[in-house]
Amino acid sequence: MTATASDTCLASSGKLRVPLVELYTSEGCSSCPPADRWLSGRMKAGDANWLAFHVDYWDEIGWPDRFASPAFTQRQRLRVEQAGGRIVYTPQVMVGNRVDAPWQSGSAFDSVLDDARGSAGAVLDLRVERNRNGLRATVGMRALPGAATDATVWLAQTVDAQSTQVKSGENRGATLRHDRVVRQLFGAWPLSAEPTQRLQDLASIPTGAWGLVAFVQDSRGNTLQSLGLDVDLCQEIVAPP
Repeated sequence: MTATASDTCLASSGKLRVPLVELYTSEGCSSCPPADRWLSGRMKAGDANWLAFHVDYWDEIGWPDRFASPAFTQRQRLRVEQAGGRIVYTPQVMVGNRVDAPWQSGSAFDSVLDDARGSAGAVLDLRVERNRNGLRATVGMRALPGAATDATVWLAQTVDAQSTQVKSGENRGATLRHDRVVRQLFGAWPLSAEPTQRLQDLASIPTGAWGLVAFVQDSRGNTLQSLGLDVDLCQEIVAPP
């Protein structure tokens, strides 16, 4: 699912589908810190890949979230529309086309993760190498028989152990901590039955704990496969030939 310290910045998916959990959150939302803490604790189980998308529609009430992006707000709205819904809110947790995953109930959420598993619909590979401009990620992708023909591939760059002292807004005076914060989202790339590679330069290299998550989703929001790579744990990043 993710690379370990013994890997050389390589990861490959398996035959089973690994669930992708998406949290939509904001530092300006007073209901969000419990969900942020939940993600930080729950992700340690290692049974899914995790992404925290910070949305920007809370910024206008007094605290601009430094991690927020209008692109993530747009993604949240599109994901809800794909599932046939209309309402977006924070914190909102999505697993595949379940855009209202019950994160506050451990047993109910475990059931959602179980439902999201099964045979993979795609094969993914991730490799990170050095180049003249920094680092380059290579995403290998291939659809498996029976996969949706409208599926696309995405690559998210995430950071962990982020801390913010909030000075205004609903969370004024609080120190907020975040993991799996999406800093860049690349794609979408079309998926086909033919093996394909996409190269993505990573111009911004975070300090501390960071990684990459590649994932495949169809037009209804179903996740065909996800793959994580903890780049900060790689012992060596080799230069390309």
